[in-house]
Order: sequence, then C-alpha cells, then structure tokens
Amino acid sequence: MTAPDPRSPPTHALERGTGFIPEPERTPALLIHLSPLAGFLLPGLGNVLGPLAAWLAYRDRSAVLDQQGKEALNFQLSVWLYSFLIGLVFFVLFSLGLLGGVFGAAAGHPDAGAFAIFGSLAAFFTVFVPVSLALWAFPLVLMLLAVVRVNQGQGYRYPLSFRFIR
Repeated sequence: MTAPDPRSPPTHALERGTGFIPEPERTPALLIHLSPLAGFLLPGLGNVLGPLAAWLAYRDRSAVLDQQGKEALNFQLSVWLYSFLIGLVFFVLFSLGLLGGVFGAAAGHPDAGAFAIFGSLAAFFTVFVPVSLALWAFPLVLMLLAVVRVNQGQGYRYPLSFRFIR
C-alpha cells in the first residue's frame, strides 16, 4: 500500500466538495466537468460517456481528480435516471389518456376520443415540454457553476446527485 500524496487535500474535505484544487490539476478538472458536452455529439449517452472517459483518464493522477470525476459522472447518471423516469411517467400518462379516449369512443361517446387526444396533447405541451427544457438546462447551469468553482481552485459537489460511484 502506498502512502497518500502529502500535496493532496484531506479526503474529508474532498467529500464535502470544499477541497482545494492545485493549479496543475485545474485544467484536467475543468475538462472533467466540461465532458458532459459530449452529449451534443452523441445524444442520449454522450453526457454519461464523456465524464466516464474523463474520469477513467484522470482518476489515477490525484485524489482531487478522482473525486471530481466521480462527482461529474454521478451527476450525469442521476440526470439520465431523472430523465428516464420522467419520460416513462409522461409516456404512461399520455398512453392512458389515449386509451381512455379509445374506450370512451368505443362505449358510445364519440367526443371522448377527441377530448382524450386534445387533453393528451395539451398536457404534452404544457407540462412535458417545459419539464424537458428544465431538465435539459439544469445540468448545463450546474456544469457552468462547477467550471467556475474549479477555475477558482475549489472542488465542486453537484446537488441532487445519487452517489452511484463512491
């Protein structure tokens, strides 16, 4: 077992996201936090694969880079999970609305089908689209906050993030 690097901040400070990031490690830490932008090149998975690749590339250099890589990866996995669950809920609700209209029309109420389609589309544009836009913008804003904090030499801990990788 090797001795810890005396230049690395204490682990407890890193876990709180308050650790100091030395100057030579700031650029790799910035790259780690900017790596979710790979989602623009590979939609759906790039925002997870980018931090995974960056973390795997830099995790052995220092405890700070390992911790920041885990933070970015855990946050992107959490965002992916939130997106999947919200999409699943809206798909189920949209489908139930359409099925209700179909069964209502089959039961002799022809207006039920039109009402179900109109209601499902209205819910889609008034609820699903704004929630999807917020779920798209929220990670970008937090990523920019992380970049600013890391550029100032401070570690960043993402909020609302499950700790899949510890």
